[in-house]
Amino acid sequence: MAPGLSRITPLTAFLAVSLMAGACGSPNPAPPVEQSDPGPAAPDAGSADASPTPPSSAAPEVVGPAPADLRDVDWPNTPAPGEFCGVPELVRFDANGEARATSTVWGLVRVRRGTTVLYGDTDGDKRDEAVVYVGCDDNGATQNTQIAAGYVVYTHAGKNLAVLGSITPRQKAGPYPTALAGAEFAPGRITVHEKWYRTNDAHCCPSGDAVTVWTREGNRLTPGVPRITS
Repeated sequence: MAPGLSRITPLTAFLAVSLMAGACGSPNPAPPVEQSDPGPAAPDAGSADASPTPPSSAAPEVVGPAPADLRDVDWPNTPAPGEFCGVPELVRFDANGEARATSTVWGLVRVRRGTTVLYGDTDGDKRDEAVVYVGCDDNGATQNTQIAAGYVVYTHAGKNLAVLGSITPRQKAGPYPTALAGAEFAPGRITVHEKWYRTNDAHCCPSGDAVTVWTREGNRLTPGVPRITS
């Protein structure tokens, strides 16, 4: 049931936001964990993420066999990369969609997989890619909840299922982590909607909106500069 090139598949704001309503099983966020070398506070108007652009790769990382239609993948038993949370290896989830792992940034973390999978064609081969939401928290060490989030993009690599890359929020500002609030697929790109916090925003209610276009070139996903829309 792969869409044609002209189709744009909206990603429902199934996390819009996990930081606000726990759409993917996460509770409301509390103040974020302090990293060992925190940067200066961001201004109220927001600032672009300074993290490096994801590196290119010769081929996506294979995680198992793939059916012809990715809608038939056994997602609960499919691992996800954890680099968005500082976990260097693939994360495998339990029956509840959770896993414990060691982050190089936050130490012991809990990684959670979203229950909704979104599909859309970005390379024009008439076969959908799949996007799965993954978030991590500090495993209850403090009152903090979610400390990082990403969309994992899966694709076909021959007859295999492979990770094309991870999409993370690019607009970083305010006291709490920026949320991923939806995305739209089109040939050669994924447009991601983000909700970011201004300085005085409450936990429940990030007031900032931004859009980042991720461009697909071969096996590489490259983020553009986030555009603040409100």
